[in-house]
Amino acid sequence: MLAGLALLAATGATAAVQDASPTAADPAAAIKSLVQSCDAHKFETTVQMIGPDGRPKASKVKMCGTEGQSDADWIRTLEDAVKKTAENPQMPRTAKEQIVAAVNLEIQRLSQPTLQLPPGTDIASLSKPKPAMPATSVAPLSRDFGALPPLPTASTVAPPHVLGPGGTIGAVPKLTLRCALAGDEDRPSDCDTIDRDTVLVVRADDAYPRGVAMRFVRHGNSRAETDLPALKPGQTASLRVPAAVCAGVVRSKVEIQALAANSPNGTPAGTIGEYDLRC
Repeated sequence: MLAGLALLAATGATAAVQDASPTAADPAAAIKSLVQSCDAHKFETTVQMIGPDGRPKASKVKMCGTEGQSDADWIRTLEDAVKKTAENPQMPRTAKEQIVAAVNLEIQRLSQPTLQLPPGTDIASLSKPKPAMPATSVAPLSRDFGALPPLPTASTVAPPHVLGPGGTIGAVPKLTLRCALAGDEDRPSDCDTIDRDTVLVVRADDAYPRGVAMRFVRHGNSRAETDLPALKPGQTASLRVPAAVCAGVVRSKVEIQALAANSPNGTPAGTIGEYDLRC
């Protein structure tokens, strides 16, 4: 069979293989005898080539199986044909590539599993697929979701700063804290660093008729607390950093809190600021 294909490609014949002369010495004679038994297995493809005159010509290639050959044997025959065609030195490369590609595609098709039905099955008795639901009867997407409560609206009530026992609202003192050198309290400036000699100048931005408690906290622990007298809006008061604030440290952080004396007992103090501490 392959010798016949090689001969077909070499001569550039346009006729089908089975039209070759069936002489005893001609390999195409064997192919013609196979044509007569193509009822069981047959493969055909067309090879496009350029003839001696430079014009494209189509050559039809047919391969047939032998009588009694199984499907698995036929696949092995096609695989053997691919191998021998690729190794044939006499066949043009373009013809080999087309034949190998076509035969491999046929092998892939035959290797795919087919639907097996029990013997005697009437195809008309098989269940039919359910028709698609008409567009007008499609259930709304809202049916698949539960109802959600409305989103909460923004509150117009300002949140409290701190809460005391039982939820009592404690007012955070409105104070401005500045730092000055001893003897120069009239010219305070912003507090960058606080040391043991710093004078703290506290200005009341609101009225505190019962005074303000100043608390010094270091790493979450209260180190000292000082009470300021009653203050009017805009009035200032000066105090020195308590010695206990620097006890046991050279450098640290100090948080200064304030609590109005008229706030509920136990209400947390409001933070005025946190500063570098140098002792």
